[in-house]
Amino acid sequence: MIGITAYGAYLPRFRLDRSVIARAWGTRPSSGRKAVASYDEDALTMAVEAALDVVDATAPIDRLYFASTSAPYLEKQVASMVATACDLPRTLGVADFTGSVRAGTTALRAALDAVAAGSAREAVVVAADTRLGAPESEQEPLFGDGAAAVRVGDAGALAELVGSASVAEEFTHVWRTDGQQFVQAFEGKFSNTYGYARDLAEAATEVLRQADVPARQIARLALSAPDDRAAVALAKRLGCDPSAVEGALIEHVGITGAPDPLLGLALALTGTKPGDFILVGGYGEGADAFLFRATDAIGRYRPRHDLRAQLEGGTPLPSYEKYLKYRRILPQEPVGEAITNVLEFQELRQDMRLYGSRCLACDLVQYPMARVCIGCGARDRMADQRLGHRGRVFTFTVDHLFPTIELPLPMAVVDLDGGGRMYLQVADAGPDDVRIDAPVELCFRRIHEGGGNYNYFWKAKPARYAT
Repeated sequence: MIGITAYGAYLPRFRLDRSVIARAWGTRPSSGRKAVASYDEDALTMAVEAALDVVDATAPIDRLYFASTSAPYLEKQVASMVATACDLPRTLGVADFTGSVRAGTTALRAALDAVAAGSAREAVVVAADTRLGAPESEQEPLFGDGAAAVRVGDAGALAELVGSASVAEEFTHVWRTDGQQFVQAFEGKFSNTYGYARDLAEAATEVLRQADVPARQIARLALSAPDDRAAVALAKRLGCDPSAVEGALIEHVGITGAPDPLLGLALALTGTKPGDFILVGGYGEGADAFLFRATDAIGRYRPRHDLRAQLEGGTPLPSYEKYLKYRRILPQEPVGEAITNVLEFQELRQDMRLYGSRCLACDLVQYPMARVCIGCGARDRMADQRLGHRGRVFTFTVDHLFPTIELPLPMAVVDLDGGGRMYLQVADAGPDDVRIDAPVELCFRRIHEGGGNYNYFWKAKPARYAT
């Protein structure tokens, strides 16, 4: 039985109320808010957060597919970086999917096909986006940031695949050329009718026909959409209950792009029951549709982080100007020196895969990796030790001089679960949010830019939504 064996999602901490954007431009405000990635986040870092939710050491992963239209690199494989940060094996098959907001469902189809063909036992699909709408455009208040991940396998499915269908045809609705920073779009009813509703309705109708499932039996609809009304209109057109649309995402997060259908799927699985049918759809120069049926295993599954708590939580971003700085729409001076590939190669296991050393004489775990134990002094009696991603603050300080967008910057010494101590920057928190013995979890973030490249490392952040 091929289907979804695990799911996870990541939403940035910050939220920007759409009325703040309207006030900046003197336009009529729309309801809701959008999720905004912090200054040290991008599609790669959010993908790592979501992927860690579904990576399980007891279930070997054979494939990892990354989907995004806003990856931080145009020429460098991000899927390999995500796999490395998740400490997945070097023998893993990886691929990047891009070029359309349909990339998330295209990657999902590739993963399902790989498992069905027997070339993979378990495959992870992770989608993340930080798309930009031009200032004062209709897209600006609608676009939000986020990531979602699903694991696909042929045993222990939470939701089994019932059927799938796709259509492909050129239609210019949403685009961004290689020389443009902001997403462009042809607005209006014509674009929604012929660029979205026609194609996704055709794919969805075909998958329901193949499965012989009446539209009225669909319990949840996880549909990507160009705006908040399009998905509801499509549900009516299909004959589904419009209330089955996972509309809370647009209201509280925004339209995320490639992650949209996977975020909707994760939200649907969070509240579904065995036997429920879930229709998933992505669009962009055609459409993909998938029909899943929840199994008895869904009631026993507990995601690593509570998606509904993330959805309803969040910290207000105080100003539109802060949003412009975080998304680098206002130019920022690059800070940092180039890190050569020699140094990166030498410290990859330590800094990206996050390994320390365990002393074979006294069992002390330490970081960074070492030849001499700081506890008992034993020399060359060390074993590599993978470090945990959760811990507690041992002590902390506040740095007012570090060259970064947000000051002051909390710095914390963290005692990790399972051993090891690290000195880290604290993300998603001000000085008043950090306290001794507070639970934290590690997150993969952009540290600085140097030599025309981005440099990433781990930070600590408050454990707000951990289950």
